[in-house]
Amino acid sequence: MTLKGAIGVLLWSAGHVVNALALLAAGMYALFCVVWLHAPLLDVLRVTAMMALPVLGLAWLCRWGGRRLRKPAPATPPPPAKRWLLTVAGIIVAIACGSIIHTGVREYQCSVDRSEHAATHAADALRNGFEHVCEGDLARFDIAFQSLAKATRKLAFAPVDLTHTPFAQFESLGGRAENVTDVPSRLYRGFRMPDGHRVTLLEHDMSADGSRAWRHPKDEPERINGMRARLVVKEAPSGKAVSLLSWFEGRRMYELWIDANVVRVPLRDRLFALAASLPRAVPACPNEPPPPPMRFDANGYPVDEPPPQVLTQAQVDAIGDMSKRPCK
Repeated sequence: MTLKGAIGVLLWSAGHVVNALALLAAGMYALFCVVWLHAPLLDVLRVTAMMALPVLGLAWLCRWGGRRLRKPAPATPPPPAKRWLLTVAGIIVAIACGSIIHTGVREYQCSVDRSEHAATHAADALRNGFEHVCEGDLARFDIAFQSLAKATRKLAFAPVDLTHTPFAQFESLGGRAENVTDVPSRLYRGFRMPDGHRVTLLEHDMSADGSRAWRHPKDEPERINGMRARLVVKEAPSGKAVSLLSWFEGRRMYELWIDANVVRVPLRDRLFALAASLPRAVPACPNEPPPPPMRFDANGYPVDEPPPQVLTQAQVDAIGDMSKRPCK
């Protein structure tokens, strides 16, 4: 085999390998985003295609170049339909590459600017009442909902009943359950208000999975039915915004957010009224022993409890399978 033919075989093989790896990575990325991050399917497919097309185009060029080196070019030119197809494919790949580069550069510039001018951004957030963030920072608030019946089928706790609350007047967008240590102890429920705004309610029953959470009281200046709460408003350069209200009711953690900047749009009172309308939650483990009081170090940060010297059989079973964690 000549050197030219050997290079052709190498390029042709590399193209097939890159093609297979790109498709495998794209499939795993899409599966992770949809199943684990609950991202909307159409958005995931769009982003995945934009990232995969340049790599697939490179793999095609390697295969094409390898074939040309292995075999002489055909004497007759390809038919017009094939030329048009190749031209359209090249344009699509070029557009995808440009879009990826533009999005990446924009996100990088936004991230660098926030890091280099953190003090300025913090002062602006304190003065304006909301925080300027990058587009990617709002991605976690886009939940891909499924039917509520399917989401609550194996839930480890009873979510609060919204029948007699203002949520009952909204259009339901479905729900999404989420596991914590293999226990389905988190539930997202989505709604569309009559004015078109989307509202999402997240419940996390920590008594079901044994987890703990803590927040400094100074970070919770708001009040919901006498309970400490925190309001965080984020806005991206495109104008997309999220206003997040979060609080704890015993062992139940709540997050309620709306796709609007409540500093600019008069929806703050509506958001707090929705939070205050929730009935009392019934924990999955009502007789759960109360967690030990939180201890803090010299800097005011919480300190984890030391592991016990001896474990009971029930504790060993719970470590292996949190769904067997005893409630009583």
